[in-house]
Formats: sequence, C-alpha cells, structure tokens
Amino acid sequence: MKASRHVAAAIPLAALLYATGRSPLEIAVAASASVLIDVDHLADYLLFRGGWYGLRDFFQSCNEARLNRLYLVLHAWEWILLGGVAALAAGAALPGMVVCGMAWHLAFDAIGNRGVVRPGFYWFCRRARVGFDASRLYRGPSGDSP
Repeated sequence: MKASRHVAAAIPLAALLYATGRSPLEIAVAASASVLIDVDHLADYLLFRGGWYGLRDFFQSCNEARLNRLYLVLHAWEWILLGGVAALAAGAALPGMVVCGMAWHLAFDAIGNRGVVRPGFYWFCRRARVGFDASRLYRGPSGDSP
C-alpha cells in the first residue's frame, strides 16, 4: 500500500477511536503509529542501497520490490501480540494506542498486499526463517505461493 493510502487509512481509525470516546491524544498516537510504522522501510532501503539516492528512488525501490532483503522489523504480528498483552497488563492507554495503530496498518497491508507477498509475510519469524530473502517472500508474477 502506498504512503498516501496509509495516511488516508488512518482517518477511519481516528473516527472509530473518536466514536469510542478516546481522547484527542490517544487518537493522534494511534493514527500516527499507523503511518509511522513504515519507517522500517527506510532502514531496509538504506541497507540494500548502501545510502540515500532520493525520495523517488526510495519509493521505486520499495514499491517495485527491488530490495533483495526484507527485514521490516516493525511489520510483525509478533509485536502486536506482545505489545497488546503488555499494554493491557500495564493498563497503559498510550502504548495500547501505538499497538492499535500498528495493528490497523498491518491489517491494511495484509489485505492490500495479499497478491504481492506470500502467506505469513507479516510474521517476523516467517521472514527470518527464509533469511529475509525477498525472492522467497514475494509472490511470483503468477501469484505463486509455496
């Protein structure tokens, strides 16, 4: 999903949280987390390219599946589960809103990218199991899946 779509996807999240009586700060934290989770794409890009070659190159490299390794450290259901349990146990609203925003983002990615990535892509342990090798994480042109 493109960056502009993630920003747009944060709007219904904010509306939903507003409707449930969340504070403006909680809404802002969740909406921000749902967009800022994508910062891990920058780390993958810098590792793969060995430097910064401009915004256009960054988006082309990410959107056109040019990166040969996909760590995407923040894009992982494991963190949602662990963070959600921790936030609930601590009764901490703001960390819970970070988890909420990240989960919202991952759900949209999982739906929007289902034809691009193989099953289990949004589990960090799955990516680690294949050595973060992009060729084993993306679907082929025919939409193949092992």
